[in-house]
Amino acid sequence: MRPWFRYLVYASLVFLAVALYKADYLVIPRVHSPTALICSLVFLLFGFIGDGLSWRKILDKSGHPISVSETIAATGLSSFAKYIPGKIWAVMGRAGYIAEKRPYSLGGLTSVSVTWQLLMLWLGLIFGAFGLILLDQILVWGWPILLLWLGLTTLIFSDVAQSLAQRLYKKIFSKDITIPRLSAGSTLTALPWFVITWISFSIGFYLLAAGLSPDVVPRSVGLGFPLSIALGVMAVLIPGGLGVREGFMVGYLKLAGFSLQDATTISVAARLWFLAGEIFIFVLGMMASARVDKTRSV
Repeated sequence: MRPWFRYLVYASLVFLAVALYKADYLVIPRVHSPTALICSLVFLLFGFIGDGLSWRKILDKSGHPISVSETIAATGLSSFAKYIPGKIWAVMGRAGYIAEKRPYSLGGLTSVSVTWQLLMLWLGLIFGAFGLILLDQILVWGWPILLLWLGLTTLIFSDVAQSLAQRLYKKIFSKDITIPRLSAGSTLTALPWFVITWISFSIGFYLLAAGLSPDVVPRSVGLGFPLSIALGVMAVLIPGGLGVREGFMVGYLKLAGFSLQDATTISVAARLWFLAGEIFIFVLGMMASARVDKTRSV
């Protein structure tokens, strides 16, 4: 592991600890159904695996094939980079690892990672919109979601929008970035892994809410997780969406019939729940990285 990437990993761990300490999220809630909670962790882990494989699929379609071990290593070791201020580190983290292992340019890999992130947000908004439909709240909250989704659709699939975005990025950061445009066929073949990721996270979040609530939880609650994640990630200047994600989650849970207190409890617990998944994928990433290094040394 090269020094700069190692420092990125160390910095991400420091910023994670600081962010959690300041937010005071390290509170263990009361569990009403341990079985549901354990099952929620299983689906959470499936979601993290799907997350990495969806990125690998996009890399493959963009002409940057990598192994499963490299995928897990890059995803896991950069899992905490999102807590460093500025979302660019979350995108560059996994790209940086692959750039060290493969003869691919960091700029090209970062560009592909940007496309992957946009597609993940794009589909997350679709899941969230479907949840609002089930809650009969789409007429109230649907228009902002629709506008965001249309904006992402244009950015992902429009050459003109991508050119404008690239010029704006260069003006702000004084650096060039390319957003690769995937064909409709390539996008469709990659989408199943994105769908699997969001379905796994949604089921996991539903089971988490069921495990922490004494009442029956509507299944539509699970779809609030992709929506809150997507909106939280769009809060570019806030590390890891801390606070923002929980705010959207509380609002969604209230629409689903939860009291403010219960919605707040679940949203805060979801941060710890997701953190458990991040720790898992981080440890798995270290193991995968060791395997990648061992394979290359042979």
